[in-house]
Amino acid sequence: MHDVVIVGAGISGLRCALELETAGVDYLILEKNAFVGGRCSSSISDGFILDRGFQILLDSYDEVFSVVSEKDLGYQRFLSGALIDTDRGVREVFDPFKSSRQLRTATKLLLSDIGSFRDKWRLWRSSKSKALPSGVAMPASTDQYLRNLFSERFLEEFLRPFWGSVFLDYDLRVPLDQFFELLKFFSAGWGGLPAHGMQALPDALAGKLSKERIRLETSVVSINGNRLELSSGELMEARKVILALPQEIVCRLMDFRLPVNERSSACVYFAADSSPFDLPALRLNAKTDHKIVRTICLPTSIQPNYAPPDKVLISVNLDPQFDYANPDIRRGTLNELLELFGSQVNDWEEIEFMRILNALPDYGLNANLEDMDYIVCGDYSSTPSINNAFASGRQAATRCLKDRQEI
Repeated sequence: MHDVVIVGAGISGLRCALELETAGVDYLILEKNAFVGGRCSSSISDGFILDRGFQILLDSYDEVFSVVSEKDLGYQRFLSGALIDTDRGVREVFDPFKSSRQLRTATKLLLSDIGSFRDKWRLWRSSKSKALPSGVAMPASTDQYLRNLFSERFLEEFLRPFWGSVFLDYDLRVPLDQFFELLKFFSAGWGGLPAHGMQALPDALAGKLSKERIRLETSVVSINGNRLELSSGELMEARKVILALPQEIVCRLMDFRLPVNERSSACVYFAADSSPFDLPALRLNAKTDHKIVRTICLPTSIQPNYAPPDKVLISVNLDPQFDYANPDIRRGTLNELLELFGSQVNDWEEIEFMRILNALPDYGLNANLEDMDYIVCGDYSSTPSINNAFASGRQAATRCLKDRQEI
């Protein structure tokens, strides 16, 4: 019998295991996949690194970089801000305080017709806020708050496309406290990528653990108290079981109400011989007659390892309500890309379409996903983010160690 069995080798489960290993606890991780990382992972296709849906890693994530270094990951940064396709042409919105050419960047930002000076001033003030604004009725949605504070153009051309891609919810029904928590991280740092894809993050954690403590391709089919049944028929017992599983699976195991506000990710990866744009930045699509393509990113603009030599990897992120497998949606996607980038799109080679169901948890589900038998960890315990996934794993281990001391 092990002291602790952790079900799931995503980043929460791995972070939990790291804390237990440091404390000398006898633990075992069970993972159904042949790889660690769960939703924070990557695959390889013909030499291209394909993250499991478009993801970025913020260097302001203190929980992450307290245990993994930028050097470990070969981390590189995008520019802080975005290129925006509007009905009037392409615009730039970049943070002058994070630019090597501050005066030029600030001048372009102030003169840009993406919003008014008041919009930009209010956004800067909001980003420096240490707490939720006073006088805001709670629970308030992010959409309600932004509509009251910013102009329609600034909302529809910058705020909604950007934050909709972050929360995978372009209606921005996200609770306001979650918006402010992530706004704090975005304003404090840069977004970037590891040299070898997001898979490098769980691999770095797993590399700090004893190899014999991780059992891959091992599915748990049922849990009853401290007894686990594996798909092989093997029975296993532990003094404590920690569930490091997605929200919907934990709900099913514990007979809670299942998530209903699904937030899926839809991403098409393309290969090209040349970059469709030059700056290493996220590109937002705010053209009013475009409904499918939401953002475009070039991972190879900061991490050449994402593609074979002399190739460019293009990540096109779609509104998840559309099914790219539908021929009409596929044609609509390509037509929008042709309007954005011209005939070069005809030379792009489609690598893979990924649709990640429940890529982010249901923010409307406030059930306490724990009982006396289990400890649960995952980013659904607070504002969903890689940082909070790490924090949740650490906190689960802390609680487990406390429970052991009290026995």
